[in-house]
Amino acid sequence: MVKITIDIPEELEFMKKIPSIKWSFIATKILQSKIEETACFQRTVSKSQATEEDVEELTDEIKEAIWKRHTK
Repeated sequence: MVKITIDIPEELEFMKKIPSIKWSFIATKILQSKIEETACFQRTVSKSQATEEDVEELTDEIKEAIWKRHTK
């Protein structure tokens, strides 16, 4: 098993005061979830035949549609 050390921001220092929670277990579950999510995304993207230009064009269209919806 690999060990990872993380820095906890000051606003989360209260975690030290809750020893009953297994923070290591929670961090492991979050990491597993993110890794699975990333792997799924990579599998999906690897099957795509869209070019980077296609993606940029679609992104612009989506942004424009969102802008129009929220400025009415």
